[in-house]
Amino acid sequence: MSDSRDLWMVGDVLDAMSGPNPPDYVLKIVHEIQTWLATAVSDESEFDPADIISGSGDRQGAADLEYLFTQLEWAGMHADLVPVLKESGKHEDAVILSIGPILLDEGLRMMVDHAALFASGTCRKIWLVSDTWIIGDVLSYIPHIKALLDRGIQMHFLLVTPWGYSEIPWTREK
Repeated sequence: MSDSRDLWMVGDVLDAMSGPNPPDYVLKIVHEIQTWLATAVSDESEFDPADIISGSGDRQGAADLEYLFTQLEWAGMHADLVPVLKESGKHEDAVILSIGPILLDEGLRMMVDHAALFASGTCRKIWLVSDTWIIGDVLSYIPHIKALLDRGIQMHFLLVTPWGYSEIPWTREK
C-alpha cells in the first residue's frame, strides 16, 4: 500500500481484490495441467471425430489421463491429491482434479466426499482444479459448498485452460 493511509493506488485496490495467491505447488499443478491440455488440443488436429462414432478412436499419448496423473504424483507431498492418491486425509490441503473425462459434477462430488467423509477433521483447504465450469452442476452443489464453508473449510475453484487459469469465487465474500 502507498505510504499515506488515505491514498490508495490502483495496484493497492487490485491487490486487495485479488486475495491470496495459490501456493507454489498448486501453481505447478496448474502449469502441468495446462501443458497436458495444450498437447491434447494440438492432438485434436490429428484426431478424426468420426473415429469416436465408429469406435476405432484411440486417444492415447498426451490425452491420456493416467499419464497426467502419473506426472502429478509428486504433489502428494504437499496435499491430498484426488483421485490420484489412494491415501487420503493426510494433509490439511486437498487438490481435487476435475480434468479431461472427469466431469465437473464428479469433481464436485469428490470434493464434498473428501472433505466431509474421507478427510473429515483434517481437511482445511480445497483447491478444485477443472477445465470446465457449468452453472447447473455448481448450483446443485451449493448446499454442500455452504456446509463445507460453515465447517471452516476454505475452497478455491481454479478454471484451467491451455493458455491460462483463473480463480472463480464460490461466494461473494473472499
